[in-house]
Amino acid sequence: MAIEQSIQRLLAEKSTIVRLFYDRFLAEHADVRDYFVDVDLEQQAVVLTMALVMVESYFSHAYPATRHYLKVLGHRHHERQIPPELYPKFCECLLKTLAEFHGNDWDTELSIEWRDALEMASKAMLDGYRRPYVY
Repeated sequence: MAIEQSIQRLLAEKSTIVRLFYDRFLAEHADVRDYFVDVDLEQQAVVLTMALVMVESYFSHAYPATRHYLKVLGHRHHERQIPPELYPKFCECLLKTLAEFHGNDWDTELSIEWRDALEMASKAMLDGYRRPYVY
């Protein structure tokens, strides 16, 4: 399975992946809970789903619009005072969740593609962390 098929499966079962992810992320990293006080997790699920679509799209096509979206998302993290040091924890937790979600279809190729995609996206988000509109 390639990342393009993976994102289609995620979109078909988005509530499952989002629930699995936030259950794991908040359980494994109690230090992030403060960033989710008063956050509507239903709305956050939509944001995460859209972000995953952008991550895959940026990885697969490197469209300038997807890079811009990721930069703006990074800047929003800055505005909410979410430290960049949380990005690796988020990515590792997401990779574990993706592996669990895909089960037997999770293989080395898919793992590498998602890891590379998350690394690319994280760099774009961090580029926008303080200055989202510099092209």
